[in-house]
Amino acid sequence: MKKLLISALATLGVASAFGVQGSYVADEIYVKFANYANGRPLSATMKKFILSKVGAEEKAFYPQIGWSRVKLNARGNVEAAVATLNKERYVRDAEPIFIRQFNATPNDPLYVNQKWLKPINVAPAWDLFKGSDQVIVGILDSGTELDHPDLENKIVPGEDMVDLDGDPSDTNGHGTGSAGMAAADTDNGIGVAAPGWNTLIMPIRVGDFGITHSIEGILYAADAGCDIINMSYGGGFRQQAEQDAINYAYSRNVIPIASAGNSNLEDVQFYPAGLDNVVSVGASDDNDNRASFSNYGDWVDIAAPGVNTLTTELGKTYGGFGGTSAAGPAAAGVTSLVRGYAPAGTTNTQVIDWVKQGCDDIGDWITHGRVNALRSLQLVPKFEDRNYAIIGMEMLFGTNTAGTSSDLANLDSSVAMFAAAKQQTMRSPATFTALDFDLSADASQIDELKVTLNAFVNANKVTQMIYVWDPSLNRWRFVRAFPVSTLSASVDNEAKISNAQRYIDGNGHIRIGVRAFQPFGSVNESFNFVIDRAMISAKLLIN
Repeated sequence: MKKLLISALATLGVASAFGVQGSYVADEIYVKFANYANGRPLSATMKKFILSKVGAEEKAFYPQIGWSRVKLNARGNVEAAVATLNKERYVRDAEPIFIRQFNATPNDPLYVNQKWLKPINVAPAWDLFKGSDQVIVGILDSGTELDHPDLENKIVPGEDMVDLDGDPSDTNGHGTGSAGMAAADTDNGIGVAAPGWNTLIMPIRVGDFGITHSIEGILYAADAGCDIINMSYGGGFRQQAEQDAINYAYSRNVIPIASAGNSNLEDVQFYPAGLDNVVSVGASDDNDNRASFSNYGDWVDIAAPGVNTLTTELGKTYGGFGGTSAAGPAAAGVTSLVRGYAPAGTTNTQVIDWVKQGCDDIGDWITHGRVNALRSLQLVPKFEDRNYAIIGMEMLFGTNTAGTSSDLANLDSSVAMFAAAKQQTMRSPATFTALDFDLSADASQIDELKVTLNAFVNANKVTQMIYVWDPSLNRWRFVRAFPVSTLSASVDNEAKISNAQRYIDGNGHIRIGVRAFQPFGSVNESFNFVIDRAMISAKLLIN
């Protein structure tokens, strides 16, 4: 025990023995004293003498378990004290007092009825990571109810591959259930929760009661930027064209997931789940038994709950949704957490491996087990955010009335004001400033950057837009737009820049453009756009 604990302390503050990032009380520890050789409890004098070696004193004793809570002096070091005491003859164990956290509990009123979320361990997983709105799950199905109150804020534009009319509305309810299983709007005070707390959904209608446009949907999802594709459908015949479509999506770093089918058959493959490069998903119940209807065998990769799984339902309501059709998107939601938590540059193969390796063994009817969100997240290599300093600021148009580059370097207290000049080319009041950042220390390791902008304005209907300079094309590229707050207590707006190497120049610098403007015809001839905080960071693997 002592050796194991000392070893664990070598990485304390990074991860516990169970892989969860943890912290501990800074000036207290737990100690369990041994008895004398004759079996008598250690005397108070002897305890005091032992503790004096690390500058500590007993604060409380718990006779039920034989442990003492010990207070260190002001110069005491937890790691050093634990290591020293564990070498003492009359100390059985010494360890830090690890700080526990409340499990994240969403405020969705039906969450308590969603028994299917418990086996897959999403609540403790949410304490570690709640997902990313940069991860999109393509729901290839009968469409999605676009104005469902638990889906409408999670949807990005998709397509109807059957009618090609741009309206992927649900035609029979199946797709609405699938979408909710993966990423229903969580912690919004209504309805249900889902594994993909912050994950987005792209509805892609590929059929009604018969799926006729699977291939087209796969290709569309791959080209439209989906990170994960869920296919809650299938049949008994293999199609090479469908395999080729899957291979194309996989080559674009997409993770295809498909339901294994509901025919209670062993080793009889169901497609597209049986295709290469597809994660096939069988259905389990709330007690981790195989659902009686689920196909099974060595070809089924993983399982997820699929019996009476409460989720979103057509008609802006909620109901039971079952079968491997439910298990597939449940697994997709878990996979979206892992995808979002992974460092930049992670491949789909790595994400799939972490999902599979994190599974719990619930029997040999599937290859890897039932998904476990927390365990899979704990397998992802740790990374850290590193921030980079502003080294230059330039007004491209508008008037700089306050603030300098050196002011902005002190991000939390400085303010740069830009009094707008009316721009004839845009025919509306506007400002544009460029901020230069030095990434040279880590330039070769960076694949993705995050821009954080906190700004406010003294006018209405102002939009702020973030750009990045492309040195190879000698032009600005648009990144993201946000409305500007009129309150001084504004919020952080974040935008991610993928493929960052393209925008880092030969000196290891990157240039970010921040533009604010009002629409043509606005009453203001000018306005003050105040940047309260502007910063750029990157996620890098910890060596």
